[in-house]
Amino acid sequence: MAAVLLGSQGVALAVLTTGNLIYSFSYSSLQDVYARDSQNPAEAIDPADRMGSGASHYHGSLNDRGTMTVQLLRLQSDGGLVLTISEQAENTRKAPPAECVVYGNTFVLCDPNKTVYQEEYTLLRFLGRDFVDPNRLDAGRHWAISRNGADQDIHADYVINSSDNGKMQITETRTIRPPGGGSLTTDIHTKIVYDVAESLPASIDEYVTQRQDNGVTGTTTTIYQTTLTLESTSIAHPGTEGP
Repeated sequence: MAAVLLGSQGVALAVLTTGNLIYSFSYSSLQDVYARDSQNPAEAIDPADRMGSGASHYHGSLNDRGTMTVQLLRLQSDGGLVLTISEQAENTRKAPPAECVVYGNTFVLCDPNKTVYQEEYTLLRFLGRDFVDPNRLDAGRHWAISRNGADQDIHADYVINSSDNGKMQITETRTIRPPGGGSLTTDIHTKIVYDVAESLPASIDEYVTQRQDNGVTGTTTTIYQTTLTLESTSIAHPGTEGP
């Protein structure tokens, strides 16, 4: 495994510098809100609440599908890959190109003045050069990434489950928590088919559960699911000079 990965290092240097990528995607969100509408537990605000608990249940969903276009621009001296990403969906989720910088440790920086949707970030965090780095792998073909910040603490575990015909099957288990604990928790489970030669995800299937505990006033649970499939590429191939 290490030999295969090391052999791809020169490819990655040439490939992920300039070019275009097009991914098809589907996105869905499903939200359930349980809220207490009244401080008086005997007062039933929701007509369906015949027991008089004063609690209501709200339910909503959103579904969309379309394409994402990534324009690879250049490689920075710190290893960050500069690119633009845009989205065209059938319904509401449409965004013009936004410039971002992505890193192999899944860190992403985007223009704060542009709209970048959640499903775009799902793709962006796996586009960094050396996302699969043999120097980080342990004996179980596992590596971990942790980042603690002012707003959130992130920990992610990655495992290469198999590798066949130049494609790796990788799983991600990712948690996001407020520093010092808090009421908002995010748990992410992702399956990635990674193309070793191109140093790109060929497909991504992400399932996110986000919970907000508001104590006596209620709870909110939101499920997000995103799938992405690489449809076409126009990028530099081995033999092209890298940076």
